[in-house]
Amino acid sequence: MMTLSISKWSLTAVVLLSMSGFVHTAVASEAAALSNVAALSNQVQAKVLVSSEGRQLTASEKPNQVKVDPQRINALVNNAKQLEPALAVERSVRIKQLSQLSKQTTSQAAPKNTLTNNAITNTASMMYVQPGLRDFTIYQAYSHLYDDFDEDGFYQTFTVTFDADVYGFSVGEPANVYAELYLSRNGGPWQHYYSTDIFTIYGEAEDDSYEVLTTLAQGYKTDYYDVLIDLYEVGYEDIVATISSEEADSLYALPLESSDRDTVYIEEEIIETEVIVSGGSTSGVMLILAVGLLIMRRKSMTS
Repeated sequence: MMTLSISKWSLTAVVLLSMSGFVHTAVASEAAALSNVAALSNQVQAKVLVSSEGRQLTASEKPNQVKVDPQRINALVNNAKQLEPALAVERSVRIKQLSQLSKQTTSQAAPKNTLTNNAITNTASMMYVQPGLRDFTIYQAYSHLYDDFDEDGFYQTFTVTFDADVYGFSVGEPANVYAELYLSRNGGPWQHYYSTDIFTIYGEAEDDSYEVLTTLAQGYKTDYYDVLIDLYEVGYEDIVATISSEEADSLYALPLESSDRDTVYIEEEIIETEVIVSGGSTSGVMLILAVGLLIMRRKSMTS
């Protein structure tokens, strides 16, 4: 009897242990599924829509006299509405792409209308220089705000303009560079929002500034944003110069919001008209009776 009892309890213990393992497995699977859902949710929330275009300023445009064509802004707003959600391109991918492109890039002759001040056009200054051997700096950077349709003090379109300089082996020496731009919401983590094309700077020239015009289409809450600019030399992986809101006040606390939050709501005014008939239904009946009596009286008089 004792032996049978022990076997019976052993079998029960095995069943309980199996059920316990199954429950733990089910809980673990459910936790993993919830974790995956949370990760996907975070990815969806991280997707933002940005429409940007960059250009190098011409010789006639001074850095402190930048004018933005309203048609360009409207075009960006329209393009932003048609963008597909996309995650920001990582730096490493961007660096590899531009490094491959740099192998096919040769030094370009400087346009005559972009060389002023200390820039010169001799052959020595156009010679190829090994990337990473020169010093760079972003001399100045500033921003302008455009398009606040709901007039709440927060803008959906803005420009960032910066002037990068290179200190090489000769005066006015050219360098092929590109920049990565980032936004930080209220002191939070930096979020990449634009990569410029490759452009050329010339020594300490003042008219080779670069402008980026951006419209935030979706995913940016109404808040204050800081701007960070990282400068890269083509063919060199490390950052050669950087500037942010810590160095430039004009890049600090920009009041921004995406265009889906910059909506003007027009309230429709409803005018109610009330028609009041004096006398009510009783007066109407009495009027009909009075007219009938008058007609009968006239008939009696004529007869």
